[in-house]
Amino acid sequence: MNHGITKSSNFYSGSLIFILVSILVNTSCGFSQVISNKQRISFISDIQTPLPTEKIILKPYKNEEARDSLFSDIIFQHPKNIFLLGDLVSRGSNNKAWEPLDAFLNCLNKINSNVYSIPGNHEYMGGPSIGIQIFKDYFPEKWLYGYTVNIDSIAVVMMNSNFNRLSENQLSSQEIWYKSEMNSLDADPAIKAIIVCTHHAPYSNSKIVGSSGPVADLIVPVFEKSQKAILFISGHSHNLEYFCDSIGKHFLIIGGGGGIEQPLVPVNKRIYADLIDQERKPLYFYLVIEKEKNSLKLIARGFKKDFRFYDLDIGKIPFN
Repeated sequence: MNHGITKSSNFYSGSLIFILVSILVNTSCGFSQVISNKQRISFISDIQTPLPTEKIILKPYKNEEARDSLFSDIIFQHPKNIFLLGDLVSRGSNNKAWEPLDAFLNCLNKINSNVYSIPGNHEYMGGPSIGIQIFKDYFPEKWLYGYTVNIDSIAVVMMNSNFNRLSENQLSSQEIWYKSEMNSLDADPAIKAIIVCTHHAPYSNSKIVGSSGPVADLIVPVFEKSQKAILFISGHSHNLEYFCDSIGKHFLIIGGGGGIEQPLVPVNKRIYADLIDQERKPLYFYLVIEKEKNSLKLIARGFKKDFRFYDLDIGKIPFN
């Protein structure tokens, strides 16, 4: 795979730029000259403001500024479809914590972007019922249990991986729906490829959160059985990680939306072989997927500590 980096000169200074972008969108609608690229799909995860305890344990670095810079860039890119893979806020029960997301969503609404989401573990913090009620105020309740978005010939299956927060009936219903949906998509001639998304990563080299056994046991087997499922995207690990298993299924972790970077297991002790050299990875980023004939092109767009945006060409995944 080609892991080349294409540099660009774009530079954003965080919150101030995001505020300016918000003003432009809400007053002048200055994006009319930009045409949405319907072949591109954007994904971002772990955009929450760090908790005080996280700042003590880990090493923060301009996290909120980085998140707002990503928000600004996404708005300038004018995405037709964008997926938020959880940990949208620091603490779900805190109304004020939702304000940065609220401003971002308002901007996306002004440029007619379709926004889809699933909750992460932070949305349940500080009183699960309160946080999830706020989530439902922003997004449809059905998005808590699993749903599919069809974009052209690509199906994106969104799954809530907070299994410990779901009742037995909810878990059972989710499992039945997921298996049925994947079978239906496999049988649908209009669908050429399936992407499955969760917040928790089934496999990760993160020292802090590691791998999710429940996701690996409950979600991955159906994904691997599917003929058209080719990519599994998750967050939770605040890193860019990329794996491919023995049967050619691809797993991508995109938890670089602004949360504090998490240390990884040393290379010589890792269980999972990362396909991307660490030196090439952005510190903060979001994912862009482009459909190119019979393949998906993967691009991580973001920056290192210098806040200079660049596109990391992760590679292409052919349709089965």
